[in-house]
Amino acid sequence: MIIVIVLAVALLLFAGFTFLRLLRRLNVVEQRLLQQPRQLFNQFESYLYLRDRLNLKQGLPYSRDWSAAADFLKVIVDHVLQHKPKVVLECSSGLSTVVLAKALALNGEGQLWSLENGAEYAQRTRDQLQRLQLEATVLDAPLQQVKINEAEYQWYDLQKLPNLSIDLLVIDGPAGFIQKNSRYPALPLLRDKLAPNALIFLDDAAREDELDLVRQWQREYPDFEYEYLNLERGCALIRVKH
Repeated sequence: MIIVIVLAVALLLFAGFTFLRLLRRLNVVEQRLLQQPRQLFNQFESYLYLRDRLNLKQGLPYSRDWSAAADFLKVIVDHVLQHKPKVVLECSSGLSTVVLAKALALNGEGQLWSLENGAEYAQRTRDQLQRLQLEATVLDAPLQQVKINEAEYQWYDLQKLPNLSIDLLVIDGPAGFIQKNSRYPALPLLRDKLAPNALIFLDDAAREDELDLVRQWQREYPDFEYEYLNLERGCALIRVKH
């Protein structure tokens, strides 16, 4: 009889524990579902802001597989329009290339260089730039193996990139699925090309890999300041300490 009671209590405890875990999971799902309309509204609001601020009457050539989030694009466009960088380099290309090129055109000065490992994406970006009569140099930069601190990474071929003094570095590639901490090489390999007051924007900074690589940068490059911007996909803002 005692054994039966003990088993019954154990089953009840197990059922209660399982039920509580299920409630927590449902609560997480509910919170995410509640956030989605707000996030969609924020992205749509940022999209409209970019269209009007950049005077792109025909709209932005947005697509999920080719475009950074609109709130991230708004942040980097606002920076370009306010601080007027002379040289901008972005890792990857797409809608970010279009809006950056348009912002530089409105400024009346500035060069934009883009590193793109996908030939199809590179050509797609060039086509959009030509359609909108915007100027930028999209470099075909296939990924190649590089070694940094005894670790190996796939990173853009930089042979075609001239000797630049980069005022603004936008890191939105390579894709995260290629390797762990896919974007880590950006700072080690491009640091010597940064202007004294350069600013770096790292997209997708809410992902675990980007959080990890930023922590690694903080350990290895303490002469930089790091700030997190709470955008939909997260953004890390990085600058040299003064």
